[in-house]
Amino acid sequence: MELANLWSRAQSSLDGIRKAKKSDAESVLHLLKTAVYTHMHVDWYLPGDWIGSPGFVVQPRPDHNPNSLTAKLFQGSPDLAACLIATPDPLPAAWVRLVAIDRATQAAGILADLLASVLPVLQEQGVSQLAWLTVEDWPSAWLPQWGFYQGSQIETYVKEDRILPPLPAVPGLKIRQVQAPDFEALADLEARSFDPIWRQSARALAVARPQSFSFDVALLDEEIVGYQLSARAEAGAHLVRLTVDPARQGLGIGSALLGNAFAYYHRRGLYTISLNTQMENEASRKLYERFGFQPSGQRLPIWVLDIT
Repeated sequence: MELANLWSRAQSSLDGIRKAKKSDAESVLHLLKTAVYTHMHVDWYLPGDWIGSPGFVVQPRPDHNPNSLTAKLFQGSPDLAACLIATPDPLPAAWVRLVAIDRATQAAGILADLLASVLPVLQEQGVSQLAWLTVEDWPSAWLPQWGFYQGSQIETYVKEDRILPPLPAVPGLKIRQVQAPDFEALADLEARSFDPIWRQSARALAVARPQSFSFDVALLDEEIVGYQLSARAEAGAHLVRLTVDPARQGLGIGSALLGNAFAYYHRRGLYTISLNTQMENEASRKLYERFGFQPSGQRLPIWVLDIT
């Protein structure tokens, strides 16, 4: 079953699959606790943030009994057999952000139906690629059947010592904490720096700010040329993002941002630092290895479906 089969499914009845409503929120949370198969994309959003999006779909259980105890506990919201969230932020790429399926039998067919139901709306929105970061192994046997291909791999790096390389002086460079008016400029920087599936939107960065541990921007002669975003991790801190304007790379801006971030980590007693980077991003890997990061051996595949 390849992409054409998913498009064919999208033209037929898909067993009551519909767009999620606000009244489904509690039932979705219940499904996440009881589902056999689940996938949660690692980002700053909660599932409820996407309610109302056309790419957030649910499949009610065919045997739902509105008089059951579960239905009464969840205020009459229908028991759900499955749900899926696939949304762009920003266009033209979208991520599979959430999947939950309540049964092992027929799970592949259910997932195919969920994907088929969102493909037309994603295309209408202008989405050209749908990506899936498979933290869990269970989807990997099915995705190639529907036209997904492995587009990249994410590798985890870890640093556990306090040793830092010499930091170059960058004339005219200033590093400060992010401010709300910066988000649009940072989104423009992301668009210049990354392929569509890796870009962060101004909205996503605004959502990340209150959840971040450290969020700094670099300004060269008062122009934003880079930023770093970090979060707390169980063992220390996790460098979520390091972005430098491609036109200003090689000047030491990335090293300065990393050095500033490490000073912040160390002042707070955090010395185990992790990060994820794409296997093919040689420039980032060289920078991180110069700072003493070592591959942990954990690699996660990124599956991509072209839908144009």
